[in-house]
Amino acid sequence: MAQTTTVTPQTEASGISGSVSAPRELAQTSNGRTSGKPWKLTKTATKRSHLMPGVKASSWDQRQARRAARENMKKLETQLKEDKKAEEVAKVQAIKERRLRKEENLRLEEMKAKMSAKKLQRMKKRLGRTKNKTG
Repeated sequence: MAQTTTVTPQTEASGISGSVSAPRELAQTSNGRTSGKPWKLTKTATKRSHLMPGVKASSWDQRQARRAARENMKKLETQLKEDKKAEEVAKVQAIKERRLRKEENLRLEEMKAKMSAKKLQRMKKRLGRTKNKTG
């Protein structure tokens, strides 16, 4: 009992004899052809994970508006800090000036007391000279 095999032109070219199934067609997807290997992952668009979610979700105008608001806030903060520092410097300066005036006033009072004491001595000396002394 001899079996007869039919040879197709395709099997002759490949050198395979016997019953051979036709090659499978690869499935087409919206992304293009697929490999047909189930363990391979299908390729997708690049995920830009290094971008922040706010950058991906918002438009350029929204980002510009947020940036301008942030800059205005920083300017206001720095201005308030400068004002506070200037007030503190002015307060310290006023205290220093007050102390200097007080020291100067004390120095002048001491000088006046010293001068008036000298003046009193001179007057006493003069009084002694003008009196007629009997010897």
